[in-house]
Amino acid sequence: MIAIEPHTVPAMNETAIDQILAALVVNVKEFAVCEFTATSAIEIKQLDKIEVHFVLAGTLYLGFPDGACIAAPVGSVVLVPAYIDQVIGGSATPSEIFTSQETCRKRRDGLMHYDATMGGHSSVVVACGQIKADIGESFGPFEGLKAPIASHIADESIVDVAFSTILRETGVASLGSKALIGSLMKACLILALRSAAQERGARKILPGLFERPSLARAVALVVEDPTAHHSLADLARAAGMSRSKFAKVFAQTVGSPPMEFVNRARLDKAREILLSTPIAISDIAHRVGFASRSHFSRSFRTAFGIDPTGMRRNGLTSEVQDVQ
Repeated sequence: MIAIEPHTVPAMNETAIDQILAALVVNVKEFAVCEFTATSAIEIKQLDKIEVHFVLAGTLYLGFPDGACIAAPVGSVVLVPAYIDQVIGGSATPSEIFTSQETCRKRRDGLMHYDATMGGHSSVVVACGQIKADIGESFGPFEGLKAPIASHIADESIVDVAFSTILRETGVASLGSKALIGSLMKACLILALRSAAQERGARKILPGLFERPSLARAVALVVEDPTAHHSLADLARAAGMSRSKFAKVFAQTVGSPPMEFVNRARLDKAREILLSTPIAISDIAHRVGFASRSHFSRSFRTAFGIDPTGMRRNGLTSEVQDVQ
């Protein structure tokens, strides 16, 4: 069994990784609160999204099909990859295991409540959510996550306040509870990811960019300023690779060729400007690096399914609304 111990995190020396985490857009959805006794647990079948558990009280035990077990004390955050069965509860060897359907009810504030206490005293309380995490809606750096990531972040000053607030809000079902819980969960998730990236050997379990700091430097250049003149040669130089090797490794890791990623990052920036300012569309096109408005409009429509004029008229795309 793997127990998460409090730790002192060394200073981060990978600026690029930190930039990636800073640029990460995290949306926590499908909120739920789970309660367990010292002997009860809930079996969770495979989900199609990464699930994150925030341990608000007690010690959460997570068991997996391969026999692995994680003990996560209060103040811990655990990310579980998609498509993995799990048993979560108050013991590594629970005597009562319920299905999620047996314990579930929906509260009036929209939160799902999974109560495995069956009227008893809860010794473990966990806030859960399914997450979508990406960079400018261009790249999800955790899509390749294969193994759970567990971080104990109770020593972070914000965590005690955040967790106690989440715990209070899960118990009152007040107006705005769901929105507040989601915002606090996002902040704690970023802290947990940063902590995992800072730990010795963490890149062995973190996917994609976290395994390749040199590649992360190139991605960070684009994320930091997508409107700059980014050439394949310049990005390859930042990564310390030849152009051919860089193009191959980038596509394997990110899932698209380097200049396609740059183009999408520019379009995401253009959409941000379009929806937040009255700047003329032709000026936006020039600002983000397109030679002509017509080329910009065609690329924009391909990416978002609507042209810039239509998006500005509508205010928000269905895709943007979906991730709120």
